[in-house]
Amino acid sequence: PERGGANGSLRFDVELKHGANAGLVNALKLMQPIKDKYPSITYADLFQLASATAIEEAGGPKIPMKYGRVDVTGPEQCPPEGKLPDAGPSAPADHLRLVFYRMGLDDKEIVALSGAHTLGRSRPERSGWGKPETKYTKNGPGAPGGQSWTAEWLKFDNSYFKRR
Repeated sequence: PERGGANGSLRFDVELKHGANAGLVNALKLMQPIKDKYPSITYADLFQLASATAIEEAGGPKIPMKYGRVDVTGPEQCPPEGKLPDAGPSAPADHLRLVFYRMGLDDKEIVALSGAHTLGRSRPERSGWGKPETKYTKNGPGAPGGQSWTAEWLKFDNSYFKRR
């Protein structure tokens, strides 16, 4: 639990209020009815299933699920604020290394993890980074706005790594 991860801790307010998690309360609200309908699935498994499903729906690979993750039991088991990267640091590579080396990741693993930004967008009112809207996000889909890292922010590909 001290490192965070797939342990269901994101359901607690103390972790939802971390700066790097801003806006994830909306995702939790979408998943809560599923959890209510299937109470035997842990939050940890449900969050991982949602991630794997989103990747597959965006054209990425099917990720085989293995169930059995155990949820933390209370907010005291949530990781402290500051374990995730800041949005828009002045030296991004150094900052990512500072954050993820302490978790045991190497540069190759950090690059793979960062590539997840090929999907989605940032909203300044949530993360403190990005533009309110761009030509790629002004018309949605979903709620319009935010700044994506790629032109096709709902397509799973390697465009995040291409020079802009």
